[in-house]
Parts: sequence; C-alpha cells; structure tokens
Amino acid sequence: MSCRESPKTSLQVINENSPSVLAADNPHPGKILLEKQCYTCHNPETAQNEMIAPPMIAVKKHYLKATTSRDQFVKDIMSWVKDPSEKNSRMPGALRKFGIMPYQSFPEETITQIAEYLYDNEIDTPDWFQSHMGKGQGKRKGMGKRKGMGECSGNCMGKDKGQCKHMEKASIDTLKKYKKLGQKYAAEAKGALGKKLIQAITEKGPDGAVEFCNINALPLTDSISLAKGATIRRVTDKPRNPLNKATEKELTFIADFKEKLASGKAVDPILDIRDGQIDFYYPITTNAMCLQCHGVSEEQIATSTLAILDKLYPKDMARDYQDNEVRGIWAISFKENN
Repeated sequence: MSCRESPKTSLQVINENSPSVLAADNPHPGKILLEKQCYTCHNPETAQNEMIAPPMIAVKKHYLKATTSRDQFVKDIMSWVKDPSEKNSRMPGALRKFGIMPYQSFPEETITQIAEYLYDNEIDTPDWFQSHMGKGQGKRKGMGKRKGMGECSGNCMGKDKGQCKHMEKASIDTLKKYKKLGQKYAAEAKGALGKKLIQAITEKGPDGAVEFCNINALPLTDSISLAKGATIRRVTDKPRNPLNKATEKELTFIADFKEKLASGKAVDPILDIRDGQIDFYYPITTNAMCLQCHGVSEEQIATSTLAILDKLYPKDMARDYQDNEVRGIWAISFKENN
C-alpha cells in the first residue's frame, strides 16, 4: 500500500518477516499457551453476550490480590485447573453464569507457564470489561493517542524522499484494523459454536458434541456470517464434512501455517486484499478438548464416539491429530467498509 493506491491484488502476509510485524519475534511461551489453550473459551475479542466463560482478565483479578506472591498465584491457578469444582471456585458469579469449567488434563508445566505469564504481564481486556466491573470505561491498554495520517503536513513528501513515513504508518494501522476485525469475527463464531459444544459435552459427552456438529455447525456459522455481513467458513485439508474441504488456494495457507507452527515461528493472520475485498485466514489448532473427537481412535476418541462418527461421516478424515496441530483455518471474507 502506498500514497498512490492501486486496484490490483495486494497479498499481505503478516508474519515475522513483514515490515508490519504485529507480534513480538519471541513471544513468551505462556502467552502462546494462553492464546492456544485458554482463548478457546476465554477469548477477549468475543462479544460479552457470546462469552462461554469469563475473560482471562477477570480470572486474573479474582486470583491476584495486592499481597499475592508469584508462587502463590501459580499454585492457586494450578489448584483450580486440576480440580474445577464448586468448592474450589473463587468466582461464584462466573460459576452461576457459565457453570463449572470442564476438566482438561494439562501438564503442570503448561499451567505454570500460563500462570506465570498472567502474573507478570498485562493481558488483553475486552472493550466491555471495565463498565461490566462498574469502574467506567477507563483507559484500555494500547489505546493512547492515535498517530498516523493526521500528523502529516505534506512537508515529508519532498523531492526524492520516497513514500511518506506517515502514509506508511497509516497502511500498517489499516492492516492491524483488518487483522483485528478478522480475529473478532473468528472469535465470535468460535465462541458461539464453542458455547453450544460445551453444553452438548456437559449434557451428553463427546457423543453429543458429534451429533450437535452434524446438525448445527454449518447453519450456526452461516447465521453469524449473515449477522456480520461477512462470509465465515472453517475449512481444512482433512475434512470430516465434505462441505468444509479447503480450496487449492486455502490449502497453500494451511501448509504455510503448519510449517510455521512446527518450526516454532510466530503464527499471524494472512490478509489477501483486492478491490475493497478483504480475505482473512487464520489457523485452527487442536487442544485437549478437540482430541476427544479429533484425536487417536481408541485413545482420545472413545469407542462410542467412533461409532457415531463412522455412522454420520463415513468418509471422515479429521482424526489422528495430536495436541497443538493445525486442524484447518478460518477463511473469512468481508468488505473494507465493514
């Protein structure tokens, strides 16, 4: 993007090699684990009425007091994750609203790294959170005075000086805007689907989740697409439902995300921008909950669940995943004026 805009296709790959890097080169391992393991249900980008669990900032505020040491904070988080029960809860309001968190078997090292990151760092806060807590909107992290095109007096566009540095800043801000909007749509769709899935798992176990997805997953995603004025799809190279099969173009993005995740590189969205149309791609990765339906047969996937999968999806390819693998991508399209 430059001062002289072109209607031609412009593929923007946002990663650690891009001039508009949107993530740190070496993110804290706890941050990576927080976003991968916790944001399935606790995503700060999810709208308040779509949340299926409290945002992580709320968890942090309930567990971190003025006198709480780092070791004690880690110990308390560890205690909850290992025994998510009513007697062990410090968040009665969240318990009433969302119910007990489903138990998941996480290694102690994973819980420790997440808890240490929470203790040591500021974390993303939903826009609605401060007013929800009764403290007014306050000042949100990162929401200082916006800089960019408004600074430019034109004096920086002198002869042979090349692209205006303020226009370059504005283009980076634009990419950030589209990235955030795409992630918001993905988070809201994932939150709506996850809320129903957790309800099905709570009531009927993984068998109920499979039956729910067979009937409701695509219509639910389509309804969110309609509400947002966007096209929101989940696609994969190993489809369970043939309607979720990735296109040739999408397969190249899936391969790219797999390579980055396997090599430990930062995984950021891919934006394909053309003639006012934004195509956003972001990986869907597996965690412990996913493996109940997408893991190894007879190990993570129970015999009864396998029977239902075989019946409903005779050509099922979405099995034998391990933890932290790319299972597919969010493929979201929307207009520049969304």
